[in-house]
Amino acid sequence: MANTRTGPEAFSLEGRLAVVTGASRGVGQATAVAFCRAGARVALLDVLDMDETVEQIKSLGGEADAYRVDVSDRSAVQDAVRGAAGGAGRIDVLVTAAAIYGDTTGIDDLDEAELERVLGVNLKGTLWCVQAVLPRMREHGGNIVCIGSLAGKIGGVLAGPAYVASKGGIHAIVKWVAKAEAANKIYANAIAPGAIDTQMIAGKGYQSNNLPLKRFAQPEEIASAALFLASPASSYVTGTVMDVNGGFFMG
Repeated sequence: MANTRTGPEAFSLEGRLAVVTGASRGVGQATAVAFCRAGARVALLDVLDMDETVEQIKSLGGEADAYRVDVSDRSAVQDAVRGAAGGAGRIDVLVTAAAIYGDTTGIDDLDEAELERVLGVNLKGTLWCVQAVLPRMREHGGNIVCIGSLAGKIGGVLAGPAYVASKGGIHAIVKWVAKAEAANKIYANAIAPGAIDTQMIAGKGYQSNNLPLKRFAQPEEIASAALFLASPASSYVTGTVMDVNGGFFMG
C-alpha cells in the first residue's frame, strides 16, 4: 500500500529541500514563503534581487539560500542546484515559477530576438531546472511543480504567441517527466493559472470584471496549489495540469 497521509501533516514539507525559481516576487516569492511555513528549507533562484524574500523567510524562522541565476543559462542553473543540494546532494522539490511575458501580443511583429528571450526563460529555463534536479531525486523520489498558464491551454486571451507556446510546452514537459520518472517515485505536475495580480499583467489590458469571481488571483492562491502538489497530500497525482483560474475556463 502507498504511504499516504491525511490531515494537516499531509501538507508538511518538514525536512525537505525545495528549489524555487522566480523567487524575487509574485508566485515564486509566495511559494517560497508558503513552503517555509510548511517546514521546508528553500533555495531561491532568480535573476533579480531576492533580499525581500529571504527576509520574509527569516522572519518566519525559516532557512533560505539565494542564487542569482538566469534560468536560461544551463551551466548557471547546474551550478546553483549543485550549490543548493550541498554535501547531501539531495533535492526534494522543484517549483519553476520564473517567467517573462514578452512585449508582442500578435504574431506579425514577433521577431527572433523576442521569441528566443521568452522561450529561453520560460521553456528552456524550465527544462534546465528539471534536468538539473532529476539526478538528485532519483534515489529517493521528489516532486516537480511547473507554473504553466491558462494561456497555454486555450491559446491565450491577451498573451502573445511566444508566451503561449512556452507555457504549452511546459504542460507537455511535466507529462513527459511524469511518465519517464514514475518508477523513480518522482511526481511532475503543472499549474495553469489565469490572470494573477502581479507586475506581469500590469498594463496588459486584463479586466477582472470579465472573470466569474470578479477578481484576479493572488500569488498566495497559486502557492497553495503548489504546496498541495509538492506535498504528500498529492500522493496519487502526477502528469496533470491543474486549473487555478477562478472559473474562467472549465475543461
